[in-house]
Amino acid sequence: MSYVRKVIILSFVLAALVPAESYAEEARTLLLDDCVKAALANNPKLQQMASKVELNRAKAGISKSGYLPRVSTTGGYTHYDTSKVTFGSFAVSGATASSLPGFDKRYNVISENTGISQLIWDFGKTLNQIRAANETLSAAQYEFLETQENTILNAEKAYFSVMRAQLLLETAKDKLDMTKVHLERAEGFYEVGFQQPYDVTKAELSVANANLDLVTANKDFELAKASLNSIMGNSGGTDYEVAEIKDFKPAEANLEEALKQAAANRVELQKMQAQARAAQADLEAKKKGNWPAVSLGGNHQVSDTDTPGVGNVRNWNAGAQVSWPWFDGFRTKSEIEAAQASLKMAQLGIQDETLSIGLEVQKAVLSLDEAKERVAATQKLLQQATENLEILQARYEEGLSSIIEVTDAETSLVSAKQSHASSIADYLSSLADYQKSIGVISQGMVK
Repeated sequence: MSYVRKVIILSFVLAALVPAESYAEEARTLLLDDCVKAALANNPKLQQMASKVELNRAKAGISKSGYLPRVSTTGGYTHYDTSKVTFGSFAVSGATASSLPGFDKRYNVISENTGISQLIWDFGKTLNQIRAANETLSAAQYEFLETQENTILNAEKAYFSVMRAQLLLETAKDKLDMTKVHLERAEGFYEVGFQQPYDVTKAELSVANANLDLVTANKDFELAKASLNSIMGNSGGTDYEVAEIKDFKPAEANLEEALKQAAANRVELQKMQAQARAAQADLEAKKKGNWPAVSLGGNHQVSDTDTPGVGNVRNWNAGAQVSWPWFDGFRTKSEIEAAQASLKMAQLGIQDETLSIGLEVQKAVLSLDEAKERVAATQKLLQQATENLEILQARYEEGLSSIIEVTDAETSLVSAKQSHASSIADYLSSLADYQKSIGVISQGMVK
């Protein structure tokens, strides 16, 4: 069996392995917004960040409690049995014990003690602790937004990858149909003696290769949808298509304006700035560690008993208190040094993130411009390849062109379609990267 025949048989066997519903059944169509919303709803990382926000919100509430009153009440009940009283080696019991002043066989005591205290001033220590907790909460909220934007970006790029694979699959189908038509023509010309057996064999080989390309394209399409499913948190099947995005206006990207937008919008930078403010507030709080704290307090006490001859106790008191931890074994000094180091790290982190964002924006602008030019170039190439094939097919039917010329033109057209499909998906992916780089990718996606 010749090599060509083996390839043909193998290609048809592999094509038979492709699910029939992939070609026959009309699959449901997913929109970009649907995929993004599904990813935002099901992303476990995003849910984890939401929990982190709630955790820091609770910690901020804990820090605010330092400036609120502290109130506590203690109640007690005691039962006494004095039916037998011992004085040294002498024991008195019964009626004798009962006759002693202040003694009864059995009696009860009920007591209540309520205290209240309120911090008046600690020279800004608690206030800065509250500020640090609030800024940490803000940083957690910005981190949530950062995760949200990354989720949107990943979902969009996965969607565009599916769209690319889908377009390439359609191109592979068109190529197969084209080669089948060409095989029929070659066989017809051969039967009437206008073509050589080589032309038929060449056409059969083209059909075989087109079948193989179709199998590969279908596999890539299914894998791309599986990746999109993973991002959307969808464990179901891949019996769907995505809506092709055709109507879009090329975006105009100005580097200087993009850098300004990134500086104002990027949540990564805002997160690190909040972390720096939290570190600054924490440092100010640590500096007050050896300063005094002034508070007011009061106490109310009640003690009731049913013992004859013993009065009930009721009293209250109020006053001010100054607590001054003027020496703590240099603990505060070390905490100040640690806070200063944390603040410096946060400030340097802002500088590093600013440089990284600037480089990211430049790359995004250049990539977007390149992708836009590739769309225009591949569009023109597709138009030329289509016209060239039409001319050569007409000449071939007139016997003025060879099968090789037509096959080459068909190959060029398929390559042009593939390049154009890829350029569109690449442009949309570059546009998503650009929108992420200037911090506007979530606008219109999340309410």
